[in-house]
Amino acid sequence: KALTAEEEARRREELKEKLREKLELEKRALKVVERLLDDSVAEDFLVDCAKMITPANYKDTVEERSIAKLCGYPVCPNKLGKIPSQQYKISTKTNKVYDITERKCFCSNFCYKASKAFELQIPKTPLWVRQHESPPQIKLLKQGERGSSGEEVMLSERCLKEEDVENPVESIKDPVLPLVDSHAQNLIQKRITVEKLSSCLRNIVGPLHLTMIDITTDLNNLVRTFRFTNKNIIHKTPEWTLIAVVLLHLLSEVSPLVREALKTSASVEYLNTLMVELGLQEQDFLNLVQLFKSPAH
Repeated sequence: KALTAEEEARRREELKEKLREKLELEKRALKVVERLLDDSVAEDFLVDCAKMITPANYKDTVEERSIAKLCGYPVCPNKLGKIPSQQYKISTKTNKVYDITERKCFCSNFCYKASKAFELQIPKTPLWVRQHESPPQIKLLKQGERGSSGEEVMLSERCLKEEDVENPVESIKDPVLPLVDSHAQNLIQKRITVEKLSSCLRNIVGPLHLTMIDITTDLNNLVRTFRFTNKNIIHKTPEWTLIAVVLLHLLSEVSPLVREALKTSASVEYLNTLMVELGLQEQDFLNLVQLFKSPAH
């Protein structure tokens, strides 16, 4: 049924208002993250932050603190000492293998476990939905409680395969031995990229009236063409968001569904607003997209 001009105008205004609300909440979350980068944060403030940030925001906090050589747990004022270079550690006490990738961001096993416990209590629902929910009941780990050496690696004899990169949920069910050759490292880098892009795109495809199913296959095919290093896969959340939008425009070259979705007035308005939040002019963004396209000849 065709909408009247008045109904269409009202619908567009409601969409703009929801987008404004979403962007304001995301701005507030980024300001909270900035506060959490202080040398040390009061426990009460950390508990209160849980209702204003997402798990992804908190992961960014931990990463930014560790880059600044601060313990990743915001309530801890300790500086990080010498950071181990290896990814795995074998405990002689438990005879278990641990992935210490995240553990290296903390000054102690206690801070690592306390941080993970807090992260798991942060609501996973989008910020703009939480006004209809009760605030989370957060409990912080108490000093003296046992810490953790890292994430235990459950060993099996199966080798990492290409499909594990594109279907990380399946590979989690059957963890694999740590791999060290260059091919394995490339697969791991692809997997990190797919996970980061998917995390951003889940928040973007809805307003564009797309689903992840609509883009997953083409996205995986595109990621296969990338050349990775241990440096070009490290980006902050706004940068991953920009990369995700650029790749969506590239996918429109091969996907009629994505191409049509990007043409709608609501999509154009949404993406323009998003680009403003990322500090980009429309022409700057179009120039960036063009860099990734093959020459016409």
